[in-house]
Amino acid sequence: MMNRVLFFIFAFMSSHGIAEESDAPETIWLESDEMVSCTPRELSRGDVLRVNLSGSHGKELALYRHDESLWLFLVVSSPPSTMKPLMSSQRFENVKQIEIASTTTGYRWDNKGGNETIFSKPGKYTLYVSENLESEGGGYKCELFVKNR
Repeated sequence: MMNRVLFFIFAFMSSHGIAEESDAPETIWLESDEMVSCTPRELSRGDVLRVNLSGSHGKELALYRHDESLWLFLVVSSPPSTMKPLMSSQRFENVKQIEIASTTTGYRWDNKGGNETIFSKPGKYTLYVSENLESEGGGYKCELFVKNR
């Protein structure tokens, strides 16, 4: 009897879209060297990442460290009080090039929080630039690798 009740509840929820995945469109991140380019794509100890930006690239910047599934925010419109941003979002919105040193910190966007050296661990990273990183608006990205130090 209990299994039959659970089946009917699931069937009802499924038919009304309650148990389905969100119908929201997937966030689109484009790779375009004309909008955002990163050089070099492979960083060694002490290297500086140069990021060239187009005129309308957005006002927020973050790196994603793939091995840990960790977001490190560098520029955000409403930063937490303890964040040490690379620059203000108003300034970032208008720059055409930035340099990110190996000692630059980003703010951990997880339950730990806090500022952390962004390239402190080897592996794959993706740099994201957007008008609003926490929206479905998407933006631009470039992938890079940090070599074992």
